[in-house]
Amino acid sequence: MTRITAFLSVRSKTLASHEISDLLEIDADKGVIKGSERTPPRHWPKNHGWNISCRFDDYVDLDLAIRELALRLGEKVENLFRLRHHEQVSEISVSIAIAPEQADVPLYFSSETVAFLEKIGASLNIEYFAE
Repeated sequence: MTRITAFLSVRSKTLASHEISDLLEIDADKGVIKGSERTPPRHWPKNHGWNISCRFDDYVDLDLAIRELALRLGEKVENLFRLRHHEQVSEISVSIAIAPEQADVPLYFSSETVAFLEKIGASLNIEYFAE
């Protein structure tokens, strides 16, 4: 089974996850509080985080995975577009994790998907996990 998970992340040194949710008007699937994942707490992660994701356990292409993130945002994509210019936002990224059943996973991205990534100012990361 090919498993593909697409993540949209917003990172900030000063804005907490709930504050990013307020600005975007959409709740995160997972929030990260700076320094919270260590005992004793340290300054790692270096940033607060806001994340949403879409997971596919059946075969889909990477383009569809990113389009599903855009669909989750819906009209709120305009809020993300405005947020990318916020001085307290460190990074907006889209990551795709691939755990393939077979070696053939097409890396095709439509012009609409590329335009979406450009509009929100996101970097794109692709991680491949051989099972």
